[in-house]
Amino acid sequence: MQYTDLNPIINKIKDWKLYAKNENIFDNDNFRKENDLDCKLTDGNLNADTIFSLWIPLRFVLVKINGYNKLNEYADINKKIPFCEKIIEIEILNELLPINNELVQKLIKLFMLGIERANVMILPSRSLQARGGKPYFDYMPYFLRECFSDGAFSIHFKNGELTLLEWIEKENLQMFFKDGILKKNNILDLSGSQCPTKGLSIDLNLNIFLDNYIGILEIRKENLEALVNSLK
Repeated sequence: MQYTDLNPIINKIKDWKLYAKNENIFDNDNFRKENDLDCKLTDGNLNADTIFSLWIPLRFVLVKINGYNKLNEYADINKKIPFCEKIIEIEILNELLPINNELVQKLIKLFMLGIERANVMILPSRSLQARGGKPYFDYMPYFLRECFSDGAFSIHFKNGELTLLEWIEKENLQMFFKDGILKKNNILDLSGSQCPTKGLSIDLNLNIFLDNYIGILEIRKENLEALVNSLK
């Protein structure tokens, strides 16, 4: 399917801007329940968290197509909200993200999937949202690896790997493991780096990176829809 506009990306940028503008004005938990997309998709669950950050692939594609020098003429691309405020005009985005570019087409598809329930999981502890910071940056293979025994996040799974494996199955995250076998060494490499702890970098093969993210969300979407239908 050939996408003809950047609306999924534009709408998400508007959501980021609106949320950032207002999150410190209101009681944070109540505001998040009613306005954060993860919470809205899970009936206000504050343990909800995005599986794949959409900002990271957007930033990578922008840099790949345009280079840092051009992008930084608008604002520092490493500062998400100020940068997005400068590029939100459709004429600018159309120049920075040419619609016929293969990476842009994949990015649009990822954004369409990325705002659906398939891109949200329920964490057993809100403190696990630290996975968004250094050095993990929301990279799921790295995060999952650190949830196993002796990993940085293993403390949050009180009964050891049994509880972790139960959570993985409950949250329908089996597709992150080779052949669905839930072992630390079976976690898939989505970035092409061959090293989960390397995380994400601009040097990735973005076609592989985007294809893998899209593939994961498509599978999870199908699984969640099948689960809902089975309960009807």
